[in-house]
Amino acid sequence: MPRTKEQFEKIREETKSKILNTSLELFAKKGYSNTSISEIAQSANISKGLAYNYFKSKEMLMEEVVKILFVEIGKMFVEIDVLKSPYDKLHRIIDLTIDWILENADFWRLYASLLMQEDTKVIVEKVAGNFMAELFEDIEKIFRKIKIKNPAAEARIFGSIMDGISFHILFMGDKYPVEKTRRFLKQKYSRENLI
Repeated sequence: MPRTKEQFEKIREETKSKILNTSLELFAKKGYSNTSISEIAQSANISKGLAYNYFKSKEMLMEEVVKILFVEIGKMFVEIDVLKSPYDKLHRIIDLTIDWILENADFWRLYASLLMQEDTKVIVEKVAGNFMAELFEDIEKIFRKIKIKNPAAEARIFGSIMDGISFHILFMGDKYPVEKTRRFLKQKYSRENLI
């Protein structure tokens, strides 16, 4: 019996997802430059031609992997937008960021390694540029609502702190005092300390 259009679409989405997940794993483990489309196809148990049918180049594949990362981060902020208190928003950003890093270490290792490689930095900046600008604008609005004197600078400082914690969690693993740091940050960004 021939497949329906819906069945073909489901198979296509599953194959694309398999290619992207395999790419993420290999890029994180071996690096972008040291991973070929042939290796990705072999690890995903598909032909090289089929991989190219979905992604015309390794660069396009990398762009899609990075987009997925930022879509996931964007989903976190949907949850934050519904909160009324700016302090609750900051605390939720802290929780979601730390939890997401702990649960998605491969994505963050990949992101970190891509930022350090000259041949991939441009790809990441191309995909992440607008997203990061919007993210900082959202955080700046939170600090503006709190009436911080320089909300733009405070948003950058907050972002840098979260980036630093993210890198420490990734590189130190279980040795990093995650919960102690989480409590400290929530205290630092509490109503009592920011007024």
